[in-house]
Amino acid sequence: MNVKRLMQYAFQYKWFLLLLGLMSIGVASAVIVQNIAIGKVLHRILMHGEAPHFTMWAILLASLLLRALFTSANDMVGNHLAGRVQYRLRNAMLNRRLTQPIGAQLASLTQSINDIAPFFNNYLPQVFKSMLVPAFIIVTMCVIHLNTALIMLVTAPFIPLFYIVFGLKTRDEAKDKMTYFNHFSQRFLNKVQGLVTLRLFRKTEDSIASIDQESTRFRTLTMQILKSAFLSGLMLEFISMLGIGIVALEVGLGLILFHNISFETAVIALLFAPEFYNAIKDLGQSFHTGKQSEGAADVVFDMLDETEDTQRTAAYDTTQTPLVRLNDVSFRYDAQQPQVLQHINLDIRRGEHLALVGASGVGKTTLAQLIAQSLRPTHGTVTYVSPRLQIGMLSQSPYLFNATIRENVTMFQKYTDTQVWQVLEEVGLKHKITHLQRGIDTSIGEGGEMLSGGEMRRLELSRVLLLRPDLIILDEPTTGLDIETEQLIQEAIDKHFTTTAMIVIAHRASTLNHVQQHIVLRDGGIHYSDARRQSEPKYVSGRGEATNED
Repeated sequence: MNVKRLMQYAFQYKWFLLLLGLMSIGVASAVIVQNIAIGKVLHRILMHGEAPHFTMWAILLASLLLRALFTSANDMVGNHLAGRVQYRLRNAMLNRRLTQPIGAQLASLTQSINDIAPFFNNYLPQVFKSMLVPAFIIVTMCVIHLNTALIMLVTAPFIPLFYIVFGLKTRDEAKDKMTYFNHFSQRFLNKVQGLVTLRLFRKTEDSIASIDQESTRFRTLTMQILKSAFLSGLMLEFISMLGIGIVALEVGLGLILFHNISFETAVIALLFAPEFYNAIKDLGQSFHTGKQSEGAADVVFDMLDETEDTQRTAAYDTTQTPLVRLNDVSFRYDAQQPQVLQHINLDIRRGEHLALVGASGVGKTTLAQLIAQSLRPTHGTVTYVSPRLQIGMLSQSPYLFNATIRENVTMFQKYTDTQVWQVLEEVGLKHKITHLQRGIDTSIGEGGEMLSGGEMRRLELSRVLLLRPDLIILDEPTTGLDIETEQLIQEAIDKHFTTTAMIVIAHRASTLNHVQQHIVLRDGGIHYSDARRQSEPKYVSGRGEATNED
């Protein structure tokens, strides 16, 4: 059960749980003192016609203030606990290479994890209060008036019985809602990304109707949960009123008919009855909230568990000669899809230049991403000579953060201004950036300075120059560029990375001119071809045996 996993996160912050317990003890003690003080004040005023002593007023006021203080502190501790757990969950998701669509990931990172928070800032604090406040009241009433305590003990179990029944239903509905929300988020993102295409094919009206239909479905699921919540609240109110009514009837009969209870005791019993049932009723409402959080947790933990099954930690072997070694590596993007790569065995040595060749969609970029640790193999191992091995990548579509030029070049690492300006000069961006108002601290991306495609490629090249990688992966970084930019990037590569291990993803024949060894990908396997000797390709089988092909 995911509630156990949520509690495991809570137990990682035992001090917060201890504080919740102490604050709840403070609330329970204040409730006891407050209601006894009110009973004594009313007894003195109504039965004796005298004003209570100053001490009694002071005790009553102090108990009211302490109750408010402990309740606020209890809520504050719960909010801090929720914040810590949310941070850990988001960290766990961000540190995993998730296979789900980006829309579903964003929905889980934001809405789903936000919906988990009430478990910690509402349900857990209320659990402590609803355990301790009724317990203190029962013990006190056993001393003051045993019959009232017995009535409370007999009627109290009906409240948790009903909220468990409704809570389980709410949990399932909440999970359905969050699952649908994730799918809806992904479909909405796909439509936004394809907005130009939709307008070209005049499909915008259909898309609007589809989004309206899906949002209506999401609204319906939300209303179903609210309906369960209101029905649950109605039942809890009914049982609470029934319990309070029975206590009032017993006290009234004892006071008027049987004369076996004093006015002061009767008032205290009547004051304690709502406190007792409200504490349990509040737990019922919080239990409902907790079950909604549990439904959201199902979605988050399912996503984390799926990545745990497929994710493998990078292995290091300082005794191996190659920089990177792929041993019997296979990979598939989804359990229902066929394998893209099968039983790949490959060594990448220092200073070696390799070209990955093959038809479109054969797995060249996938193999490069496995080497760069952007993906994890579903079978086999990728070992590196050192955990400090630096791998750089130049691609056709560089990713830029909505951040400053400095942060994009340094990738948020610490480098001096001199180092940053030096690499920007080498890639031909210094002149433009010096004329910007804030220089390298100018924001780029959405809402900032816009860069052309060639300037984005140069910026990515500056990252690699600053990194000084041991292995560089080139995915046709000069494709589609003007002659000047293409020449600049090629000269920088020839100048700085001649002795660096290099993997070139070749989409054009001209790319292969300066590469020593070609690796042809076909049918999920690799074929070696030495460009210098013009030898025939050799297929490397799953057992690692090389066989000539006709």
